[in-house]
Amino acid sequence: MKFNEFPFLRYVLFFMAGIVGYSVMGGMLSSAVLLAVIAMVLLIYLGFAIVNGNNKRYGFRAVFPVLAYLLLVIGGYTFSSWKDVTTHDDHLLHLGEVQGYLGEVLSLDEPKNSTYGNELAVKYVQTDTGYQKASGRVLIYHRLEKPLRPGDVVWVVGMPQCIAPPKNPKAFDYRKFMARKQVHHQHFLGDMVFRLGEVEKLSLFDPVILAREKLGRHLEETFEDSHALEVGKALLLGQKADLGEAVSEAYVTAGAMHVLAVSGLHVGMIYGFFLLFFKPSQLSRSKRVVFLTVVVVLIWVYAMLTGMSPSVMRAATMFTVLSLAQMQSRSPSVFNTLAISALLLMLFNPYIIFEVGFQLSYAAMFGILILQPAIVSIWLPKNKVLYYLWEITSVSIAAQLATFPLSAYYFHVFPNYFLLSNLWVIPNAFVVMAVGLPFMLLSLAGWTWGPLGWLLERLLQIMNSGVFLFDTLPYAQTDGITLKVTTVFLLWGLMVCLYLFLVRRKKAFAYGAVLVIFWLIAGSWWSYFGRDHQEQLYVYSLGEGVAMDYHSRDFAGSFQQLVPEKDLGYQVVPHRMVHQPSTCLPLAFAGQENEFLVFLPNGHVVMARNGGGMLMENTAVSAAFFDGDKWKKMNETSEFFTSKGAVRLIFE
Repeated sequence: MKFNEFPFLRYVLFFMAGIVGYSVMGGMLSSAVLLAVIAMVLLIYLGFAIVNGNNKRYGFRAVFPVLAYLLLVIGGYTFSSWKDVTTHDDHLLHLGEVQGYLGEVLSLDEPKNSTYGNELAVKYVQTDTGYQKASGRVLIYHRLEKPLRPGDVVWVVGMPQCIAPPKNPKAFDYRKFMARKQVHHQHFLGDMVFRLGEVEKLSLFDPVILAREKLGRHLEETFEDSHALEVGKALLLGQKADLGEAVSEAYVTAGAMHVLAVSGLHVGMIYGFFLLFFKPSQLSRSKRVVFLTVVVVLIWVYAMLTGMSPSVMRAATMFTVLSLAQMQSRSPSVFNTLAISALLLMLFNPYIIFEVGFQLSYAAMFGILILQPAIVSIWLPKNKVLYYLWEITSVSIAAQLATFPLSAYYFHVFPNYFLLSNLWVIPNAFVVMAVGLPFMLLSLAGWTWGPLGWLLERLLQIMNSGVFLFDTLPYAQTDGITLKVTTVFLLWGLMVCLYLFLVRRKKAFAYGAVLVIFWLIAGSWWSYFGRDHQEQLYVYSLGEGVAMDYHSRDFAGSFQQLVPEKDLGYQVVPHRMVHQPSTCLPLAFAGQENEFLVFLPNGHVVMARNGGGMLMENTAVSAAFFDGDKWKKMNETSEFFTSKGAVRLIFE
């Protein structure tokens, strides 16, 4: 396999570089400047082409690809700028004080702890100067008795708030996560939202959303087992929001969560079903075009029905490209097809490259396409059953190898029994899909067959029983894995070097692998010896309870009381994993309920209050609070509050 045989891979990488460049630089370059740069590059390109034409020879060979790749980088930057809603003058971010706004409901209500969440597209706002057109999307949380529906037109009283940044270092940045989805505001409404009517014409997605709701209700009416219902909704409809904590943890621990994320596995089954039974290659050209067009439409309807996750869009786009090629009786390169699908998705939404699902989906596909053939060739059993099991195992190994750096970076865990669990889950998922898809089609047609629903529930129960069994095994999961971005790319580099060495048997690739291993070891040493060994105390910002960490050159200690398990996992643990050694002792304390005296190893005593704030004797410390992006210095005082963000004290 030669890299120059797959030009679209190069196009994707340079276009992606432009998107990343925009995320780093922001809107530093205006549209006028970008157009001027593009025009200049095109003129230079045209000038060299004219010179070559006059001289009747192909000169300046290095210039043409450089200019072409530069255009791709600028193209990625430009598309990102066009898709960035914050550059629009009528966006909510630029309108100042708002008394109310008119919006269109975009989704179904999603149950929260004490409210219902939904999303609005803002159309008009009311300000001091009157009413004016506006744009932007707002996450609203309401307590209306009657649920909001896609297409409802509502008036909302009050001003939406910008989504708050994280209050603790290394905590999940929900503000950045939603900003990459072009959502910058949220609004807690209560019942201050009023229906005015409905839009005259629903969007393309609205009927699909309503059909999805209908299927979800039908599953609820059919299934008695709550776990089977949760997995059924996730596996067939992509509704992972309904997953309970027990089911979610079991599938994560077993390494089978990818089955519940509707992906290429599900879309591929639909595509393979039609190609297996109808053989489009044997049809005439006109019939083949009609048949494959219907297949593509059905695939995209299913993609919309399941929520248009990045992995589903990748698979749907890829199979669409394959179908277009089959209409011409061609067999395109899978790598070029995969790259074209990524490029099309980035043209539609450049910020999709930052979504974890997009990254894991393409990493898994490249791992399967490149590594799986080499892995499966290690052993070729003659028994058909053994060969089938080995094929599934090799696919699982290849996907896990390719995605491990990313999954460890984002989720900090590794499922130790993923080989065994996938041997159980993947065949079961195929059977569930084979029964579930006809069940959904019949349900949409308004005809239900009880035995089919009963069979589907039993199949889901059987699959769940195996997953819960793996969850109970000892050492089922390795926790606390912490990787840096550079480590992710170094691990991928190590895999590439080892693969090329095994395939081509050249010493240069072995030397490359050794060099990567050296850098990984050197990076670990630098992380330890280059760590700041000053005496530091971190007090986290929490709505309930108290949590703090102390560490110096010789000691690391932690303290937490009355902190909900969920807050501890999301707000405190991420920072601890990065900034504290593996051995961490509990700090001595006294007190209960509302106030605690925490005794630090350096002799200082901190009085911490439940829910925020602390007091310590006047001592020489440098204090800072976390403002969501960085540590910001505080004025000298003996009393500190964590309402704005976590507090860091450095003892002098």
